[in-house]
Amino acid sequence: MTGIHRVSGLALAGAVAIFIAPSSQAQSVDAGVEATTDEVRRGLSWSDGEVSASADARVGFGGLDASVRVAALRKSDRHANADVVGDLAIGKDWEAGAFTLRTEAIGHVFGNADSNMNYGELGLGARYTIGPLQFGTMAWYAPKQDNIGGDSLHLRATADAGLPGFPVTVFGAVGYTTGDTRDARSARLRPAGDYADWKIGAEYTQFPLTIGVDYVGTDIDTSNAVSVSPFADLKHAGDRVLARVRLSF
Repeated sequence: MTGIHRVSGLALAGAVAIFIAPSSQAQSVDAGVEATTDEVRRGLSWSDGEVSASADARVGFGGLDASVRVAALRKSDRHANADVVGDLAIGKDWEAGAFTLRTEAIGHVFGNADSNMNYGELGLGARYTIGPLQFGTMAWYAPKQDNIGGDSLHLRATADAGLPGFPVTVFGAVGYTTGDTRDARSARLRPAGDYADWKIGAEYTQFPLTIGVDYVGTDIDTSNAVSVSPFADLKHAGDRVLARVRLSF
């Protein structure tokens, strides 16, 4: 079975697992498709700086939420020429006074890559809402795995606010990624070692359409940093402006 068939099968299995939840227990169902000028995660392009498209679905049931997202990677250098990634996640929110705690597990499955690039990570965080403002922190930890050349820890702080009287949300985020290194594959998630990233942006939502613009960047010195890893893709680890449009169902 080819990589693309594996990821398609796993994504399909994840989608089936989500949607077979008893309708009497379902609390929310969301789905959509999106196009973006670049599939960027934690400041790093996952689609070689090229246009990407994705589809996603999320269901909340029995106090849990499960989701699947499939995105085009355009023969990504960072992920061994993978054509597509499927993100399968299950999580839960926990109320703790004024805060909402978040726990989740995510599996990233890569299709049609030159070798096995799949990996998983665990998330823990909290958010606080006051009026139109929401603040959050989150940590994702990927235990030691051969496919990412060690382990990886990503810390993130976020803030967003809806503009009163307008269907516009503005947001910002800062993150930091660290971890150990055992081989060249660690450059997938940390092209030149530990680094910081940031994002600011705004989006306009008039259901079912959302249009967004983001400015993303990292503190990686892409002009002078050197890596012998074929997965580093340093030319796509710098600052850029992204545009995206989403259609929700």
